[in-house]
Amino acid sequence: MNLRRMAKKFYKSGWRKLINGYHIRNWIERKKNTRLLKTARELENGKAANGKPLVSVVMATYNLGKVLTERTIPSILRQTYQNFELLIVGDHCTDDTEKLVKAIGDDRIRFVNLEERGKYPEKPGFRWLVAGVTPRNKGLEMCRGEWIAAADDDDEFTEDHIEALLRYALDNDLEMVYGKVKMEKEPGKWEELGSYPLEAGRISHVSAMYRSRLNFMRYDINSWKIIEPADWNFWRRMKEMGVRVGFLDRIIAIHYLEGTRRGA
Repeated sequence: MNLRRMAKKFYKSGWRKLINGYHIRNWIERKKNTRLLKTARELENGKAANGKPLVSVVMATYNLGKVLTERTIPSILRQTYQNFELLIVGDHCTDDTEKLVKAIGDDRIRFVNLEERGKYPEKPGFRWLVAGVTPRNKGLEMCRGEWIAAADDDDEFTEDHIEALLRYALDNDLEMVYGKVKMEKEPGKWEELGSYPLEAGRISHVSAMYRSRLNFMRYDINSWKIIEPADWNFWRRMKEMGVRVGFLDRIIAIHYLEGTRRGA
């Protein structure tokens, strides 16, 4: 991105933040979330550590049954760490996704299909920023695990994705941890994405895991108004309220090319 484009993007983002009252709302929410985090920590203080905690893998999907069941779910079922549940929430799927998922026959998988789709912006670019927020938030309501792993319906976990992130988080007393992904930038062309410190464009949604004590957090369906992808907005708000964040410097997921997922 050249300097002119960067300046234009910064101007548009800053202007949108101003007219949408972003700075005031962000300050109020950060204060509230900081209090909630403090309370959650105090409630867990002194509890015996679980050496093999349940991990809730949360995923939103929409009419991608074939890829979901042939690529993504198998990569999760192959995990070296097997104490997990997989929560898949359909954004009012109208294809055979539910049938294909249930045919797998694994009791750890729960599938819920929303009765109607989330209310997203009409403009494609804005819609892309927040697509899937509604089913993701529904999945968070359903969680039973001590840890929550983010997943996308067309990407893959490496076989030790859960084990590697969980071990690193527990060993370093972290509340949120993320790693690198192998990202397809062009057909057949790949690069690594992920670095520390946490910043926009250097973290992939599928690369993160966090403690369920943070499950008062929800994805913001209005983040498009300030030109922020909902996943980055989610991680940024965690960072700003003081969550202990760590980075595992290795590839723990495969992220496939954007825009080629659903043939549209």
